[in-house]
Amino acid sequence: MTEEIVVRPPQPICSAETAIAALSSEDDGIRYYAAWWLGKHRVQDACEALCEALKDERDRTALGGYPLRRQAARSLGLLKNSLAVPALIEVLECPDLRLQEAAIHALATIEDRAAIPGLLALFDLEGEIAAEALLEALATFEVWEARLQVEKFYSHPSERVQCAAARYLYALTRESTYLQKLLQTLEHENHFLRWAATFDLGGLGLLEVAPALIKAFVPNSIKLLNLKRILERLLQNEAIAEVQRQKESDFLFDSIDGLLIELESSTRNALDASTRLEVSEESIREMRSLEALVIAQQDETGGTQDESVSPVAALIAALRSKHPKVRAAAIDGLVELAPATVKPLIEAYESSNDHGYQACLIQAIARIGDPRALELLQDVVGVEIANHCQGNVRRVAALGLGRIGRQAPGSKASQLALKKLDWALRMPEDWALRYSAAVSLEEIGSTESMFVLQTAANSEIDLVVQTRIARALAAIL
Repeated sequence: MTEEIVVRPPQPICSAETAIAALSSEDDGIRYYAAWWLGKHRVQDACEALCEALKDERDRTALGGYPLRRQAARSLGLLKNSLAVPALIEVLECPDLRLQEAAIHALATIEDRAAIPGLLALFDLEGEIAAEALLEALATFEVWEARLQVEKFYSHPSERVQCAAARYLYALTRESTYLQKLLQTLEHENHFLRWAATFDLGGLGLLEVAPALIKAFVPNSIKLLNLKRILERLLQNEAIAEVQRQKESDFLFDSIDGLLIELESSTRNALDASTRLEVSEESIREMRSLEALVIAQQDETGGTQDESVSPVAALIAALRSKHPKVRAAAIDGLVELAPATVKPLIEAYESSNDHGYQACLIQAIARIGDPRALELLQDVVGVEIANHCQGNVRRVAALGLGRIGRQAPGSKASQLALKKLDWALRMPEDWALRYSAAVSLEEIGSTESMFVLQTAANSEIDLVVQTRIARALAAIL
């Protein structure tokens, strides 16, 4: 009689122990997911197992790449554990450039200067190297003795590599030519190059580049992250006078606060270079038409209480426009005609699956701050982040909860908004969502919101969010 072989499904990955055990699975997908899970949850006990996964060559693509090893390197970067440095240096010579790039990024994130000799050794390798990542890491570590090698890459065929070299060379020399190279690339028609320039400018950590980043045509998530990098550098700079630090940090905090409610550059047209052109005659006509609708509606009602569908429907439809300024004008009109617009806005959101369109709807709803939208905004704040757009929408929704709490103090809606903001301030990994929650709690300004902020202040580890909480508490007191 043949013995029956029973194949049991692998144990679900729901804890550090099961994830570490899953790194030994025969299934490539399970090992990859386990490596990702351990990094996402910053499991320090997994450092040794992830270092072993860096050597796992079983998961290999047809082109010779190593998906699992790349993910292990990324996760080790998230752990920021210096014990991983030797293992990461060891894989730098691997011909898989994406693995090399991931290892370099991880070493730069860990910030252990023991990695510098291994990074410099890459210049001696034959063949192609992950030059962009390498130059960025050397700038982060301020390895100025590599200037001669870096200068050669300033004329590299890749403009992204040129930008990385420009960042390094400007940080070292302060020669305006290098800064201008980055600022010019920030205006490039290729959105990937604009993004690269944004990160290189943010990596400089200089206040002087912040205005250009604020105006750049890149997703708001990227703007916020790089303004945060500049702010972190400022807050950590002990050499600067306190008066100057306060003035400069006020500017950066105000800029971040303002960007949180904006969505135009993070919706579906953020990648379309054509939307960067000057306002067209078509968009001007659309905006004038929307303004006329708002004026006519107000004149007809003597206020903003009319529930007439027609003008409101036209404004909502304009949120699908390809022109950012038209969408912005439609949002302004919907806010101006509130509260008559609240119900149609909620219905439009619930009947659509278009993330870009929904982002605009939430922006209008959040700016209005009507308690009828409480449940919707609570739901949006609690969704999982799947892309830049949804991350921005969560932050805007959190700001909307703050406006509800401010406009209806002491009400049940205000208490429910506070409860959700308490969660948003303490639980999510998204620093900008926690930051938005702090801004909203400041806006509510109640004793309860102050208690929530004080509780979060004791556990927050992100310097920028921590400082924003302190500013909120100071404003309430």
